[in-house]
Amino acid sequence: MNKQRPSALLKVFFKIPLFVHKLGFGGWERIIGAQWMLVTTIGRKSGKRRQAMVDVLLHNGQTDTYYILSAYGSRADWVRNIQTNPRFEAQVGRRKFSARATTLSSENAGEMLVQFYRLKPAYTRAVMNAAGMKFKDEDDLRTLGGRLLLLAVNPQTEDADHPPT
Repeated sequence: MNKQRPSALLKVFFKIPLFVHKLGFGGWERIIGAQWMLVTTIGRKSGKRRQAMVDVLLHNGQTDTYYILSAYGSRADWVRNIQTNPRFEAQVGRRKFSARATTLSSENAGEMLVQFYRLKPAYTRAVMNAAGMKFKDEDDLRTLGGRLLLLAVNPQTEDADHPPT
């Protein structure tokens, strides 16, 4: 996990996909070989809706599970918001759904990151470098992935006992 929070310039860089999405160009990331999830949480202090765009590493169609990465681990505001208010809204492409997330074990996180790298090596290197994380090979990446926070996100059905956020 990156031990430092992103610089102001890097925060702006990471917000660009969110701004582009708000302009109505959601899904453009596929042009660069990526898939993103728009995560809408409730602020743990403010109670206001907060949004972040995160990488979808993989989607398991059989279990309808999306695997996402928090490069800044549990210090990321969106992760802290989910810890306080576990139900959140997610959007992948045009699909919108209420969701919950669970944390992957270190071993599974490392393997998931290696699978992502095998599918998209240039994109993985670029994203990891932008977050200040460098690696030499798959073993190095597996170790690095074991220290990162990866989440499994599953759509949740709506019910009266658990209204959407």
